[in-house]
Amino acid sequence: MKIMSMGKILYRNIFSPMKRFKQILILFILLNSTSLIANPKFKIDDNILYYNTNLAVDESNQEINWDDVDYFQKVLKENPGIKIIHLTSWGGQVAAAVEMADIIIDYELDTHVQEICFSACPLLLIGGDTRTLEKGSKIGFHRTYWSSDGMKTYYEDEELKEIYEWKNEFDFSSWAYDDSQEEIYQQFKYYLERGVDPEFVIETMKARSDDGWYPRRTELLSAKILTK
Repeated sequence: MKIMSMGKILYRNIFSPMKRFKQILILFILLNSTSLIANPKFKIDDNILYYNTNLAVDESNQEINWDDVDYFQKVLKENPGIKIIHLTSWGGQVAAAVEMADIIIDYELDTHVQEICFSACPLLLIGGDTRTLEKGSKIGFHRTYWSSDGMKTYYEDEELKEIYEWKNEFDFSSWAYDDSQEEIYQQFKYYLERGVDPEFVIETMKARSDDGWYPRRTELLSAKILTK
């Protein structure tokens, strides 16, 4: 029996041009086929992109976050035919939602709510050119909220202390107060830019985060949250 050297085995199995080409082709197909299923919150069907944060495997990831921003941009670049995004979410990180809303505006997408769009999710909805709500679904609003545990964790972050030059809790409180007002201003401005009734925006700031405010369809249409 002829024994082939290890060098020849490696050469034939790895460096054979045709075999190597097939390996590269298979790898390319795998990478591209998995790129659109790596984030279970996103699903594509023809020209519709479904974004459902409840579908995240990890419960702690069942929210709008910065990972979604990057993936969202990637999906749209790879699928220029997408015209509308269907939203289902209980909310998440406001800053990430604002960034996703900017992407929606830039790509001139329509937005449609299925089941629930609460907290930070309406920021995405408002980014749509045409904004609609599936019958039986709800859109919920509430004023911004920061838990005491969340504030404590943020304040105790040494890197943030250095960036913002907090010397004590009073410095942090002063910064948080100013930052909250800036966030409210930016959110109010954004709603007005999208054509929403100012009185409606004021009402969204009255609702507490533990129960929220779920306006009827007629109110949403009158305030131009929905366009039809």
